[in-house]
Amino acid sequence: MLLGSVFLISGCNTNQYNVTNEGNPSHATSSRKNLPKELPTPMIQTASGSAIPAIQGSYCWEASCADYAGTMELLEGITPVTLLVGEDVSIDMGTDVAPDEFTLVEIVDGKAHRVSFTAGSFQLAQETGIHYYGAFARWSSPEDSNVSLGDTSFAFAVHLLEKK
Repeated sequence: MLLGSVFLISGCNTNQYNVTNEGNPSHATSSRKNLPKELPTPMIQTASGSAIPAIQGSYCWEASCADYAGTMELLEGITPVTLLVGEDVSIDMGTDVAPDEFTLVEIVDGKAHRVSFTAGSFQLAQETGIHYYGAFARWSSPEDSNVSLGDTSFAFAVHLLEKK
């Protein structure tokens, strides 16, 4: 529910691109020069080297938008990656420019809460079981933070086991 609200509030608004392109066509080009043309694909990996696949969610990138279901619907039928509790996980968005906004939410037993995400990483929960995660990243114009240059959301799931 919380993640759905984050996506709804952040939303894909193609008008943001139109505003950027009106009046000063070079404005959008200069702001986007360090962002890739293709939608960023997050690389999610534990400190021990285990890769965690991400499922693409809603996005707006290069004037193209797509809306997908919420985190739990995206992950329906997905087999969670088995990991150990408390592992450090990094998320690399694969861009030269870090997103201006990044929100990570963990969902356990139907309850969502924000996860502290610092310097591109976070720590998995200490509780065993299946944990679902939803993330939202947004890049803003350096000239006007109200102008979005692109955004993306994604989800992933892990099954946490006790350390031996």
